[in-house]
Amino acid sequence: MADKEKEAGLEQTKEAEQEQPKEFDDILNAIGEFGKWQIVLFFLASLIGIMTAMNTLAQVFYAGESDHWCRVAAWDEANCTGTAKPNDWECLVEKRDASIPLVTDNNGDRVYDSCVMYDVRGETYVPGVNSSFYGIPNTTKCVDADGWVYDTRQYETTIINTFDLVCDESGLVSLAQSIYFAGLLAGSFIFGSLADCLGRKPTIYLATILFLVSTLGNVFSPNMIVYMILRFFVAAGGLGAYLVAYVLVAEFVGPSKRVLVGISIQFFFATGLTILPLLAFLIRTWRFLQLCISVPIALYFLLYFYMPESARWQMSKGKFRPAEKTLRKVAATNKREFPEEMFSPENIATSMEKASSGQQTAVGLFRTPNMRIKTLNIMFNWFVNSLVYYGLGLSTSDLGVDDYMASAIAALVEFPSYVYCIFALQYFGRRINLSGTMVIGGAACITTAFLELGITRTIIAMIGKFCIAGSFAIIYVVSGEIYPTPVRSAGMGLSSVTARIAGIISPFMLELESFWKPLPFVLFGVLSIVAGLLALLLPETNNKKLPETLEEGEEFGKPKCLGGGSEEADDVAMVTVAMSVIDTKQGLDNVAFEEKGTQT
Repeated sequence: MADKEKEAGLEQTKEAEQEQPKEFDDILNAIGEFGKWQIVLFFLASLIGIMTAMNTLAQVFYAGESDHWCRVAAWDEANCTGTAKPNDWECLVEKRDASIPLVTDNNGDRVYDSCVMYDVRGETYVPGVNSSFYGIPNTTKCVDADGWVYDTRQYETTIINTFDLVCDESGLVSLAQSIYFAGLLAGSFIFGSLADCLGRKPTIYLATILFLVSTLGNVFSPNMIVYMILRFFVAAGGLGAYLVAYVLVAEFVGPSKRVLVGISIQFFFATGLTILPLLAFLIRTWRFLQLCISVPIALYFLLYFYMPESARWQMSKGKFRPAEKTLRKVAATNKREFPEEMFSPENIATSMEKASSGQQTAVGLFRTPNMRIKTLNIMFNWFVNSLVYYGLGLSTSDLGVDDYMASAIAALVEFPSYVYCIFALQYFGRRINLSGTMVIGGAACITTAFLELGITRTIIAMIGKFCIAGSFAIIYVVSGEIYPTPVRSAGMGLSSVTARIAGIISPFMLELESFWKPLPFVLFGVLSIVAGLLALLLPETNNKKLPETLEEGEEFGKPKCLGGGSEEADDVAMVTVAMSVIDTKQGLDNVAFEEKGTQT
């Protein structure tokens, strides 16, 4: 009797499966979710991420800090003691000793003032003397006409010594980086919208054209205003190309592989961050460094005739024949039979129309209490992840070791972090990993703030970077799985906005060290720990069916204080065991990365 009931259940399952409209994911299941064709596309399309990453943190080296002090133009041609020529480093130091007062810095050390000089402009330089020789008590600010002397032993030219971004103008460095992050925000909006209207392929190359032109133009920036404007467009074009390229790849990947691809694509970003310090070490002039990370972008145009249009997008626009042509190539390359019976324009059009009609705005995320709390929690996690990630990336010079080495190590630790995420998410779940990485990363940031400059401080800081890089990858997965299907895209877009806002703020957070040296790292750590603890309030999504409606989203993980039930309430959208085969084939599990961007 039990066997007959089991057989009847299986028959009902098969019948239900046959009745389900065939959607794009069904076709991918037939021709290969992530076969040879998709793997090649994944590697080629994602290459733009390397250039995007290098430009994102390039200003770490463009604006490399070095000692500077007021220049006395009248002393430029004066000889020094020994054989030192007027422009030799030893001679410049002698002139500094004779014209610059000593002051006490925030650490209690006696250092030469960077923005004030003794008023010795009417004095004749005497080699080998110090400032007491002239006996002049009066000091004055550096005179713009004279300018500053810069230590160029490490950085030959930077935007700082090119545009004199010191003293009263020093804030422009942080402003420039914030404008870059504002460009990321604009690029995600503009090119994300264009991709839905024009298609993925043309949008990728429109963004790449903007990316290439603005990066090359920045090589010749005549002043800081032009530099900042072009950096805005560098960010918009770079992220636009990278984001839409990822969308293109994700739309050819089956449901069971999207988490893997979504995390793995960040290896390209980490690769760019690893290459950047090597290039910066070899190239000590910022304009030539900008040129070297701009020219490779042109090579991306060689892929134009290989790059396909998204078949998923084509089918959503009713362009069935071009989509079929592309999908037949996918099937042939993957050595799979093309499912003729599944490629029915009528069925696909019906399912696409259903999906389109079900989409709602982000307002739906805030209409009910549980969904509102989860959304705010997720948005806060995105904000903190972005703030800490970019804050640590921009502060490598504060670790007390070589800037190039610190940047390279900070980039390299992201590789094992992403490998960890791929396996940890599968075996240990989402919630505990998100919370754990953020809490440990926050504790590492706070510890770093109170350590002396050197190797130990760098090691602890890199533990923090490992955890924050991992949590940034995990939050993408968690967000996509908690947001209900009708508002998933809107929710991810809203979360991305909060991350971009944090990116804009992060350079200014580092300026807080002028009040108290450990303050930026302490704030990063406290915010990270708070966000990690709040992440424990989110429902676990591992092996859960995603909420398909706003009602299911409200009930999913609803706490008892809001009228929720027991732990079984988390399974409100789960199906019975008899339907598990259908769930797998329809791709209802783990579709977090459908048409989503990454952490840039």
